[in-house]
Amino acid sequence: MEAWKFVIWGAGERGKLITEFLGESQIAAYIDSDKAKQGKAWLNRPVISFAEYKIKYEECFVIVTPVDEEPILSELESNHIKRYFRMSHLPSEMQGYGDTNFFDKLLIPQSETGSNIILGTTLYSCLLYRKLTDAGNDNVYLFSAGSGELEKQIEKYLHCRFTSRINPEKDNILLTTPEYNGEEIYYKKYVTDLFDLSEKLPQYYNPDMEAFHNIHSKKRCFIVATGPSLREEDLRLLAENKEICFGVNRIFHVDEKLWKPQYYIFADRAGMRQYWNEIAAYDVEEKFLGDSYWEDTSWKGNAHRMHVVTGHSFPIMPEFSEKLERKVYAYGTVTYMAIQLAVYMGFSTIYLLGVDCNYSKNSTQNYFFKDQRKDRYNHYVDRMVLAYRRAGEYARAHGVEIFNASRGGNLEEFERVCFDEIL
Repeated sequence: MEAWKFVIWGAGERGKLITEFLGESQIAAYIDSDKAKQGKAWLNRPVISFAEYKIKYEECFVIVTPVDEEPILSELESNHIKRYFRMSHLPSEMQGYGDTNFFDKLLIPQSETGSNIILGTTLYSCLLYRKLTDAGNDNVYLFSAGSGELEKQIEKYLHCRFTSRINPEKDNILLTTPEYNGEEIYYKKYVTDLFDLSEKLPQYYNPDMEAFHNIHSKKRCFIVATGPSLREEDLRLLAENKEICFGVNRIFHVDEKLWKPQYYIFADRAGMRQYWNEIAAYDVEEKFLGDSYWEDTSWKGNAHRMHVVTGHSFPIMPEFSEKLERKVYAYGTVTYMAIQLAVYMGFSTIYLLGVDCNYSKNSTQNYFFKDQRKDRYNHYVDRMVLAYRRAGEYARAHGVEIFNASRGGNLEEFERVCFDEIL
């Protein structure tokens, strides 16, 4: 079969991840808006402008890798380019979380009497299609209820066949996206989920986590985030009252003599790479870290890996994990992960503190500490709100109360309480 060639938009860390997954031979070039990178080689391929792509590489599918993808998607659409995939639509493993070498180990069930139908039109969907056809299967199809422009481009340039028919009694139906729509929802109970692999790869099971299950049954806790409303006086009260607390991300900026949490959580890949030394040196009892990055180093406290299932790009309600020994769901904010961990530990009353849910781009005032660098990251508050809404729904259905004790901020998904009246 003819080799596929892709152009990756983004000569950065996420672009490197996709290159390592696909292999250098499948990369034709990299697009980057940074003019200092253009005209040079990166990972043995040229870095080009978008204008050069339209002249020399337009028949190649683009893989959009930056987290802040909306401006790029708008530029592609405004130029009537439909040949693109979004890295944010890929499984966690292809975004740097978990086993990045999973694809070769993946055991894919196949139908002997019917067809192998792949639900999804992502890069991952097409790679699975090719994996099956390269193995000699000629009854493989991508599913489409209609013939949209993306489907036409995939068929023309990647030579994947489509079908609009499924026989759930005979066909092998493989899910490659968390989204269901149209006719797909009818077939959900027949589907083999190849997007969330947390139950299929044995290395994701961490028996150490089971020791924390329900150890704080019916107790209360505080999840302390890093918003600008966080006050030293409040932290001092938490310490004096010996409240059980979770801390997240750069909470290590708080003076440990003033207060520190019993439990600490960090999962973001880029952040873990940047602050690894601070994370390792933070002197707390238990640390719960995502499986996106790891270095062998000396530790203070105990460190526990959690498999992170990320799906931050999808405009759907995220899942809520009850099996943290297998996985935790990430969706826009580490606080959502902390809530899942708190519920797993058995807490029945959860107070949020310093969860402002309010960010200004290019600001140094987005946190309780003054950041030396401007915050240029798009925090996707809308996705955070979806995550908090899901946490609230789960909590109400399972007898857990979540209150927002933050002093100000924009989070209104939970009942507000006055911190001064709690302690």
